[in-house]
Amino acid sequence: MPRINRYTPLAELAVVVLDTETTGLDVSRDRIVQIGAVRVARGHVQPNETFLTLVNPGIPIPPASTAIHGIGDAAVQSAPSFETIKPNLDAFLGDAVIVGQSVGFDLAILLRETRRIGDRWHPPHFLDTKLLDAALNGDSRERSLDELMAALGVSIGHRHTALDDARATAEIFVRLLPLLASKGIRTLAEAEAHANAQFRILERQAREGWYDATSVRPEEAWIDGRDREALASLDPFLYRHRLRHVMRTPALLLSPHTTVLEAARRMDAEQRGVIIVGDAKAEQVWGIVTERDLLRALVREGGGAADRRIEDIMTETVVSLPEDAFLYRALARMWRAGIRHLAVTDPTKRIVGTLSANTLLGERASQAMLLGAEVSEATHAADLARARARLPTVARELLANAVDAVEIARVLSFELRELIGRAAILAERMMENAGAGRPPVPYALLVLGSGGRGESLLAAEQDNALIYESDDPAGTIDGWFARFGEHLARIIHESGVHYCADGVMVRNPAWRGSLDTWRDRLRNWSRYPDRAGTEHADLVFDGHLAYGDTELDAEFRIVLGEETNGNRALAQALARPALALEIPPDAETRVDLKRYGLLPVTAAARALAVRHGIAARSTPERLAAACSAGVVTPAVRDRLDEVQSRLQGWLLRQQIDDLEAGRLPTKVIDIEGMPMIERQALQCCFERVRELPAIVRAGLS
Repeated sequence: MPRINRYTPLAELAVVVLDTETTGLDVSRDRIVQIGAVRVARGHVQPNETFLTLVNPGIPIPPASTAIHGIGDAAVQSAPSFETIKPNLDAFLGDAVIVGQSVGFDLAILLRETRRIGDRWHPPHFLDTKLLDAALNGDSRERSLDELMAALGVSIGHRHTALDDARATAEIFVRLLPLLASKGIRTLAEAEAHANAQFRILERQAREGWYDATSVRPEEAWIDGRDREALASLDPFLYRHRLRHVMRTPALLLSPHTTVLEAARRMDAEQRGVIIVGDAKAEQVWGIVTERDLLRALVREGGGAADRRIEDIMTETVVSLPEDAFLYRALARMWRAGIRHLAVTDPTKRIVGTLSANTLLGERASQAMLLGAEVSEATHAADLARARARLPTVARELLANAVDAVEIARVLSFELRELIGRAAILAERMMENAGAGRPPVPYALLVLGSGGRGESLLAAEQDNALIYESDDPAGTIDGWFARFGEHLARIIHESGVHYCADGVMVRNPAWRGSLDTWRDRLRNWSRYPDRAGTEHADLVFDGHLAYGDTELDAEFRIVLGEETNGNRALAQALARPALALEIPPDAETRVDLKRYGLLPVTAAARALAVRHGIAARSTPERLAAACSAGVVTPAVRDRLDEVQSRLQGWLLRQQIDDLEAGRLPTKVIDIEGMPMIERQALQCCFERVRELPAIVRAGLS
């Protein structure tokens, strides 16, 4: 049974729908006479995965209860006791989320039975279909199982057992999922939060002694140690460094006509474990040969293999990753492909180095392997949502390992871009399946804003743009990309990255176009930076390729520089959040860190970059380049770097707490509960932000 966390999408949960029949309705004294359960996996009822047993309660069954469920003393006389069936029940439930209609009653009975036999109770995550229905339709009245079946079109036939009721409830739960999603209730944490907000129903249940989630909390995997083994192997090194930091460069390139003996000599002399078979400049690559390939040839053929050409033993498929990919991604790719070496490419796709699993100490990051592989293998939005649900746990563990929030943001941003790139592939497939064919021209899909800068946390929205290769007077090319953009936005939204509230998405015409169209836009933004329609132009300067043509992306970056570099008026417009600084109110207990801190700092760095022709995207890199150019002092650079690090750290912790509580993550932190030393540090950050107007004015002059 796969383990779950509270960030998991409801449709991806491992669920067991449970129902009990009892000797009565008093949870303080009545006993179980029958248990029925059925699994739900990935939003589908599993009709063949069921649990059903009678239970001898050890006390007489009142006739009034028998009249309801049809189970009398004779039926349970030879049935096993609860103590006997409990191991099998526990095995069936596993770590699944328990779902039921009025499941608080069933859990209260199970809790009492467990304590009665002296066994340990493991508090589960659970959802009550009655409470979920109330979250959608109001709690003015509680709808029964029969009423919900009628409302949602569920038909099970005549129900005789606890399993029949469990099947009916499972169908209800599955039908509730899209209704909940339409109300923004997508994850387990969000569903629990909305269910726990049905106070009138919960108050009535509490009076009757039903199970209360607020008094007996589930043991979180990250607290009780069930996932410690996986998280212990989450090595911060793999999330801090990229392939370019550890790859062997240049790659050992040999001609396909090189003999096995000569290849072995070269590998030994240069202490290499892998050869790239290609021309001297790696402009053409035909395959890869590893030390194991050489050894295998010698073992099989003996000395005769020495004179063979390496093209005879090479593997033609060369697995590669770009040099800016994180190391955990490389481990994931090698693990899934069953290989020990991969090639490393530069932005032009030329092989510039190699990486071996031994370099990364083999089995050091099982969690990283899983995270890195799920996105690249996704075939539906639900797969992407499941992968994205892992990010809060990874972020929390990296924080616990004292990894700087700026570095964690780079990982989260990388995963965001990978997710959007995979969504583009899925959107292309949808276009093909609909008969629209492949993309009519090459294109480049960019992630804008914080995701492009490498500074996104856990509250990302869709900010993206698209450049395609040629002009399109007839509109046929743009029509294809308009439909593609609709598919893309929906897939990304269903994966957990919400639509951009300001409409900065490919599906909107203002955020897609040919390279010439974008040149005209940039020229207009540069000439008229204060004109209506330029409100979100700043995001384009942060754009980072997520998917598509690398040469087109490079051309766009050149055009961007040609049309905007050095433009003082444009730089001043981009710097507005830093120049017209807003001061956070002293009396506030919650403070918007983006509005009052991060936005002014990133705007200042971006404006200085445009004014001085700095090509860097991230805020730290822009500030470093501005410092190297003498635009800001090293002291200013260091102070602003510290401000960004501290603010992102506080914000990331708050967003993890928000998700844990079933709230949408925001840019606002609660300062009321902060230790005094952290409050003082926050005030120090705001004081440094107040220095920005003078810094920016001097830098733009």
